[in-house]
Amino acid sequence: MEALIFIGLLLASALLGLPMLYAVLAGLAVFFIFGLRRGIPSNRLFSVMVPGVKKALKVVSVILLVGAMSAAWRASGLMALLVVGGLSLIYAPLFLFFAFLLSAGFAFIIGSSLGAVSVMGILLFTLGKAGSVAPLPLVGAILSGIYFGDRASFLSSSALLVSSLCQVEHKRHLRNMQRSAVVPFIASALLYAILCIFFPFDASRARDILVLREFFELGNPLLWLPLLFVLLPAFTRLTLLQSIVLSTLTAFALALGVQRLDAATALRDLIFGYSRPIENEQLKLLYGGGFLSMVKPMLVVFFSGALPPLLKELGTLKPYQESLARMSAKHHPFAAALVSGIFASAIGCSQTLAVFLQVPLLEKVYSETENEKKALAIGDSSILLSALVPWNIAMAAPLAIIGASPLGGIFAFYLYLTPLIALLGEGRRVGAGRGQNEKNRTE
Repeated sequence: MEALIFIGLLLASALLGLPMLYAVLAGLAVFFIFGLRRGIPSNRLFSVMVPGVKKALKVVSVILLVGAMSAAWRASGLMALLVVGGLSLIYAPLFLFFAFLLSAGFAFIIGSSLGAVSVMGILLFTLGKAGSVAPLPLVGAILSGIYFGDRASFLSSSALLVSSLCQVEHKRHLRNMQRSAVVPFIASALLYAILCIFFPFDASRARDILVLREFFELGNPLLWLPLLFVLLPAFTRLTLLQSIVLSTLTAFALALGVQRLDAATALRDLIFGYSRPIENEQLKLLYGGGFLSMVKPMLVVFFSGALPPLLKELGTLKPYQESLARMSAKHHPFAAALVSGIFASAIGCSQTLAVFLQVPLLEKVYSETENEKKALAIGDSSILLSALVPWNIAMAAPLAIIGASPLGGIFAFYLYLTPLIALLGEGRRVGAGRGQNEKNRTE
């Protein structure tokens, strides 16, 4: 019963456009009340929630700092440099192909699907419309690209959340997801290249974005330093948190030294987000970021952390766990992971909640020694599938930002090719293993 009430709260929140935080808090209250009615002491209920909240703290700190770093990148001119440089690479006859590559590249660099769609996504969609590209394939290419970063970027809070919950070393988890992304990424890129034949682009409007050169000094090579620092964890012992702090401080210094901002304006950008009292549509595309912009998503992650241990204490997920375990035994583990990912994405109404729900659902599918496989399975399922559910924030928010139809998800090849290829790959490995066992028994 309590699970149905929680699902109702999530769906009502999504349909009414209410902040997901309200649904999470209301859900925690519902589960807490049901626990008390079943005779579980309140101190016990509070104590079981603490470990989940502690796991979320690592992600929470990163989320807040990413907001400040994003604003610092904008103020320093790095974001404008990435946009101008990226768009200058577009080859008009392959616009959809480059829309996917640029969205993916930008998302990989900044580690945020919403950040990527808010800058590169808006620009590409605007250019695509100006160039008479069909909107649905364009939306699909952008959606596919912005969620590439959620699985591959060292700045991705989604990847960090999964590795934290599954207790997997973060760099190892990222390497696993990057390897599994190769085939679906190449396949998606080829499909978008083929679509370019049927959906051509008129490049005459692409030059408008070059006006950003009038607002920033983009010729200084030091502008690349903040980007370099966030990539260092891939090659050094530097932690993600340390690299974000280093990148933010460097970008802040560049905003002062290269862009000639005063300290008060630069500090205001860090807290409230980058904006300027200038009426220019191209410059407005860079507005955003800031410490305060991440408070709401931070609170959602923080309080969502209490859900899995609370659900486990109440036994709410036990029937679902057993059904998934039977499915895993009959077929293979990723089949159960895919079903649980679809279920969690549909009822979670946000990518974060989908992950928090899927982790306990897979408790009996993957053993404690298979945490890496479980983390990869979540990365191959709910992380991407959330962006294919129209009422899930993971899809609704990017579409609202660029003003597009959810039907564009039909062309979001990377989002469903990744789980499909993972499903086929594991099925083939399991089939080969069973065939070998049969052969051994025969001999």
